[in-house]
Amino acid sequence: MPGIILTFPIVAGKVEAWRRFCQELAGSRRQMYEASRHRLGITRERLALVETTYGSAAVTTLEAPDVDRALGQIISSKLPFDRWYREQVRELHGINLAGYEQFLQQTPPPPNQELIFEWTLPSSANNGFDGAE
Repeated sequence: MPGIILTFPIVAGKVEAWRRFCQELAGSRRQMYEASRHRLGITRERLALVETTYGSAAVTTLEAPDVDRALGQIISSKLPFDRWYREQVRELHGINLAGYEQFLQQTPPPPNQELIFEWTLPSSANNGFDGAE
């Protein structure tokens, strides 16, 4: 399943508010959250808190058959839950998702981009893999 991992810093002093946001998603806003994610085609979402010496960050993992479409809808939806969600991202992370609308346009990679390394386990080799060299 295609996915994306997003890492956003949490505004200083907002970690407890971020925890409450997650509690709302799991509690009082659960029905609206699930309806939103179903409509967006998101099949899995995970939110993790990472504490570092430089501050706190939220790591969000999203999986969806069409990740670009799902993110585009999160950014542009006029539905009340999605607007509330964007407002929480702005308040807790200091990020205005509306500023990311330019990324909704599917564009080819720049011509000066050079792929240096890529590896994929062949599906036929997957069956006999035991981890030994």
